[in-house]
Amino acid sequence: MTSSSDGDGRSPATENPVLARIEAQLRKGNYLRGDDRPLPRILEEDAAEVSRLQMDLEEITSLMKRFYDEGRKALGDPVKIDDTFEVTVREDRGILACPFRDHFPAPKAIITAVNLKTGKILRFTVLGWHLIHAHGFFQGKESPFRIEPSDLKDFFE
Repeated sequence: MTSSSDGDGRSPATENPVLARIEAQLRKGNYLRGDDRPLPRILEEDAAEVSRLQMDLEEITSLMKRFYDEGRKALGDPVKIDDTFEVTVREDRGILACPFRDHFPAPKAIITAVNLKTGKILRFTVLGWHLIHAHGFFQGKESPFRIEPSDLKDFFE
């Protein structure tokens, strides 16, 4: 799939009606803020970056989920995980539906993790975790919860 239109004004997303609907939904929220690239191109470029960095997304997203699961038990207080991370979870009432329409109900929660060895900070939402884990979607370049693949790798090294 190419990243430019094919000359008739159609983008790759409009060639796939499912992706076109998902992209329209993503553009309604903050998921693609400041990013005019079509959704397939964003997914392709982030996947290429993950591959170039030789990242194990399964392992990384497993740790992110663990941060949420263990951090939420502390009811807003910081919790240490493996003597390497300090995690705080702030939960609000309600859920967010995954814009990819896979029926994932994401609790409204922001997870802040500090790598105690490097001082690096990782901030993400449950939905953001799910988008990376299930869809390889890191969000648009200016989205408030975008995590650059390289930053994610650096945090866990």
